[in-house]
Amino acid sequence: MPQTTAQPTTPAGAAPFTRLSRQGQILGPAQAGLAYGSLWTPTLKPVGGYLRFLSYTVTMQGQSGAASATLQQDAPYNIIQNLFLRDPYGQPILQADGFSLNLIDFYGGQRGMLGFNNDVGAKPSFVTPVQAAGASNFSFNLELPLEMDSSGYCSLASMNAASQPQLQVQFNPLASVYGGTVPTTPGTNLSQINETFWMAPVDNPQIAPPDIGSSAQWSVTRAQTLISSNAFQRIVLPRVGTFIHTLILILRDTGTTPANNRVEAYPPSDLSLWIDGVPILFELLVERRDLMYQNFGAYSYNPITAAAGKAPAGVICYSFRESVQTAVSTADTYDLLLPTTPATLLEVAGTWGTFTGTGQLYALTGELFPVSGIPYTHLAQ
Repeated sequence: MPQTTAQPTTPAGAAPFTRLSRQGQILGPAQAGLAYGSLWTPTLKPVGGYLRFLSYTVTMQGQSGAASATLQQDAPYNIIQNLFLRDPYGQPILQADGFSLNLIDFYGGQRGMLGFNNDVGAKPSFVTPVQAAGASNFSFNLELPLEMDSSGYCSLASMNAASQPQLQVQFNPLASVYGGTVPTTPGTNLSQINETFWMAPVDNPQIAPPDIGSSAQWSVTRAQTLISSNAFQRIVLPRVGTFIHTLILILRDTGTTPANNRVEAYPPSDLSLWIDGVPILFELLVERRDLMYQNFGAYSYNPITAAAGKAPAGVICYSFRESVQTAVSTADTYDLLLPTTPATLLEVAGTWGTFTGTGQLYALTGELFPVSGIPYTHLAQ
C-alpha cells in the first residue's frame, strides 16, 4: 500500500518543491555495545520535513581475531539478520537482511548514478575485517532509501515526534558471520543512524514533494518451489500487485557447507522472464551479465570474497529503470516499469545448473505504490 502519512497538497502553478526546499541531515539515534544476536529498536527523530533516506553505519569495536577465522560468504553485511522500516502507521517500507540492503544500494537506482558511488564495499568508510590474529574490527555504511529520485518523489513526511517511522534491526549470531573458527574475542557494534531530508519550505509549508504519500518499498521473498539440478523449471516469484521498478534475484544452494551459499547455477542459455504464462524475455546468462554491466558499471564488489569488477555470485538483476538511458539513474521517467496486479503470474525459467542439494531462489523486489495510480505524476512538477 502507499504510505499512510498525512498528505499536504501543492497549489496549482506553484514552483517545484525542490526549488523551494533545501536538503539537510540531522544526527539520528546511535547505540554502542550491541552484541551479536541482539535486537535494536531505535527511535527516529522528526526532521521537520520529508525523509529522503537513512544513513546507517555499523562499526564493530573491541574484536580480536584468530589466525584461522574465516568470514561467511555474505559477511560482513550479514551481521544484520533482518531490518524492518515501517511508516508511522505500521506499513512496511523496507524489509531485508544486510546482504540484501547492500544489493539495494547498488542496484536500486534510488541514489545518484549507479556504478560510480553506490558500492558499499568501495566507499572510503568501508573497513575490511582482518582474518588474522589481532584486531578484526570492521565498518560499513548502508543507505536505507525512501525517495525514488531527485524530485523528492516518495520521500516520507516526518514532522510529528509522536508519529515517526519505526525501525527494528535484528543482528545475526557470531557463527552466522564467521565460519569455522570465530574471533578470539567477539566485539560489539556501534550502530548510528543519520537522517537525510528535504526541509519543509519556510514560505509555503503546505507545498510537498510530488504525489506525496507515494511509496517506494523493498522486500525479500522466497520462492516456494525448490530447483532440481540440470532441470527445466519455471519458478514463480510471489511478490506482485503494483509497479515493479527493480527485481534482484539471489540463487542459493541448500546443500553447501554452510547451507544456502550463493551459487552460479542460473540457466546459461535459456534464461527467461515470463508474465502470465507468456515469455517476454529470452536471453543468454552472459547477455544478462553484460546488460547489468551497462546498467550499473564495473565495480569492486565485496573485496573480501569476490573478484574485482564482477557481479556477486548467484545474483542477477532486472532493472525497469532504463526509460531514459541504459545506465540506471535517478533521471528515469518510469515509462518502462513493470505493472503487475495481485493476479499476475511472474516467473523466471530455464534449464538450471548443478546444485549440491537443491536450488532456492530469493526475490528482492523494489516496488512503487503511486498515490495517483500512475508513476508519472511527479514529472508534471
